[in-house]
Amino acid sequence: MAVDNGAYRNEDNDTYWVDHSEAGTIGIIRFEDLTSSPLFDLRLAESARGHGYGVHALNEATRHVFSTMPTVHRFEGTTREDNIAMRKTFLAAGWVKEAHYREGWPVSEGFALDSVGYAVLRSDWEAGVTTPVRWDDLP
Repeated sequence: MAVDNGAYRNEDNDTYWVDHSEAGTIGIIRFEDLTSSPLFDLRLAESARGHGYGVHALNEATRHVFSTMPTVHRFEGTTREDNIAMRKTFLAAGWVKEAHYREGWPVSEGFALDSVGYAVLRSDWEAGVTTPVRWDDLP
């Protein structure tokens, strides 16, 4: 069983319930790759979607990573191209789109979808700014 094998809590992974003061438990967040470059998997209950809880959860996750892991300088996440709500959540939380992997997300019901990568830098988080990616950096 994945729980018994440490998939949800070990040196490289940590998992928490996402609780809201009024709505109760609204989801789960799993932190991954904690010993290298942290990323996360956030899952909100259907009833919790569309209320802005995702932005709050992502902001709290970012605070947690940067407050408890002093050597981490960036925090990453990816989502499918069709997950518009999560893509808007990343932007609303001050994250920057850094990658668009064509057909990078396999799906069982057909062709692979694009995978879209976002990140936040510790320096941006501490300063309360968003630094854009320099896309046109070739001379």
